[in-house]
Amino acid sequence: MFITLKIKARSVYHGYSDDRSPIVDPVVSERFVEKIIRLDRILSFTEDYVFIECPHGTAQTWEYEGTLSSIRTKLASIGMVI
Repeated sequence: MFITLKIKARSVYHGYSDDRSPIVDPVVSERFVEKIIRLDRILSFTEDYVFIECPHGTAQTWEYEGTLSSIRTKLASIGMVI
């Protein structure tokens, strides 16, 4: 299953350092782009970001266009939200 969102990449998480600090690289995105995202890659949504599981043990945060309520409605319409 997939969801279509307009997103801007914000950061890449590479894990944790020896002192347990997250290793994060910022990503500069100038504009929103439309993506079709496989639902099983999505870790979570917040009011501002979607957290995505990526290859090589990394995760990314993407800013998305719209509201958490609109995403909840999309997911509920296909039975993916309780």
